[in-house]
Amino acid sequence: MAISATNITDARNNLKKITDDVAEYDDQVIITKPKNKNVVVMSESEFNSWKETLYLFSSEANQLALQKSFKQAETGQVKALTPEEWNRLSHE
Repeated sequence: MAISATNITDARNNLKKITDDVAEYDDQVIITKPKNKNVVVMSESEFNSWKETLYLFSSEANQLALQKSFKQAETGQVKALTPEEWNRLSHE
């Protein structure tokens, strides 16, 4: 994944290549415009990932649960589950 920048004129002239690269490689392209009204082009999968992250951090309960999980992972307080164990736990 790469981040690059181009101006609006070059973006207009190279839109197919820009969108192909964004879709193929999850690149992000900043298109600079007058008066600093820039835009970013990113793949749909990257956009959906950002939306999911914003959703996960949108509630305080989720933030606290994620912070707790990160701390557990950092301190090695994790247990790897087999697929069978995961299925059993997720169906209880």
